[in-house]
Amino acid sequence: MSNWTTSKLSDVIEIIGGGTPKRSENKYWNGDIPWLSVADFNNDFRYVNDSIEHITELGLQKSSTKLLDKDHLIISARGTVGCLAQLSVPMAFNQSCYGLNGKEGIIDNGFLYYFLKNNISELKQKTHGAVFDTITRDTFEHIQISYPDLGTQKGIAKNLGSFDDKIQLNTQINQTLEQIAQALFKSWFVDFDPVRAKVQALSDGLSLEQAELAAMQAISGKTPEELTSLSQAEPDRYAELAETAKAFPCEMVEVDGVEVPKGWEVKPLPEIIDFLEGPGIRNWQYTDEEDGIKFINIRCIQNGDLTLTTANKITKEEAFGKYKHFQLEEDDIVVSTSGTLGRFAFVRKEHLPLSLNTSVIRFRPIKNKSTLGFIAGFVENQLQHELETRASGSAQRNFGPTHLKQISLLVPDFKLLELHQKYASSLFEKRKQLLSEIDVLKDTRDLLLPKLLNGEFIKWKTQKEI
Repeated sequence: MSNWTTSKLSDVIEIIGGGTPKRSENKYWNGDIPWLSVADFNNDFRYVNDSIEHITELGLQKSSTKLLDKDHLIISARGTVGCLAQLSVPMAFNQSCYGLNGKEGIIDNGFLYYFLKNNISELKQKTHGAVFDTITRDTFEHIQISYPDLGTQKGIAKNLGSFDDKIQLNTQINQTLEQIAQALFKSWFVDFDPVRAKVQALSDGLSLEQAELAAMQAISGKTPEELTSLSQAEPDRYAELAETAKAFPCEMVEVDGVEVPKGWEVKPLPEIIDFLEGPGIRNWQYTDEEDGIKFINIRCIQNGDLTLTTANKITKEEAFGKYKHFQLEEDDIVVSTSGTLGRFAFVRKEHLPLSLNTSVIRFRPIKNKSTLGFIAGFVENQLQHELETRASGSAQRNFGPTHLKQISLLVPDFKLLELHQKYASSLFEKRKQLLSEIDVLKDTRDLLLPKLLNGEFIKWKTQKEI
């Protein structure tokens, strides 16, 4: 690092303040300009692509917010301090954040992103505020940055960025898989598309065989001609599709003023889903022992997965003794019950051993009553509405077993749930595979990050060339 330069961070970057247009002026809002708050980039992704809220050009002009350019950085300065992202498009932002831009010819913004990511803990240590920690302009005065020439900076950012690009791609694929799973559940168990296709065919005077074919079309999205081709090219797959179509009823009946498939039953949630709320583990029970067992809290549930890097631990003796029945298993679904209600994640093998904790409820299928696919569909499609309707608390809303016991679900024959599980399980397995790959990518990136920022990039490059 002898040829690297060391400067105060504030000397080599531009620090840009944000703002909020007046909420009372409707003409300032719902325009085409993304307007960032920390909620838009509190997810550990490098790039932020859009925002929840948008403002108009007039809102930009009539307020203290600024428009950051593509590749500028955004960092949260108040509340949830230290969240960081790089912009993929120009965006405005609120006053709880700072925009950052490396000075031209001195600091590359990609390099700056990874420098800050590697030094977030130091940044947080230098925050100010009596009640809430706050990053101020003065904070950047107390951070030293060492940096090589621009070409080397870009090389470092490119190497680390390849990991983040793959992480983001895997995440997007997973989001697509989740959308497919949700659409499948909704089509079968909410909109009753295969049942309605049968009912319509029979009402049109078609035969039962033709009604079954209509249901197969609804399930697969294929035309009659495509189904004929499928029967010739993949007879086993065609037979499985026919079996699935046959499992749906041919009639709708009215129950409590609502049309539902004949034979399906409304059952209390506790009869079909095994759920358990976590215990209240206290601070004095925490341990730093190497073989301690991690336990989750609501902050661990992020983006449909569990992030356990900051999870606290209890002793093995307590975890497998006093709290034995709170041990989680692979494919359990955990749901946040306080704060941001309804955030959920699947427990993966890599997460275990892992204990349940307060403010989180665990969902698990009951044998011959429900399946993982059906529970996941319920959690993703219907639970949020139930929580918003039934949750209690004015300052911070929450729910628990008492609220869950008030919920009833429309449940089909278990054979149909098993058939649905066949479709859903392939999506779940692919999703788990991608999440495991993301874990490896993150670990490798985070291992390389401090090494590259300490000048080992040059050594690594030379060794590759040799």
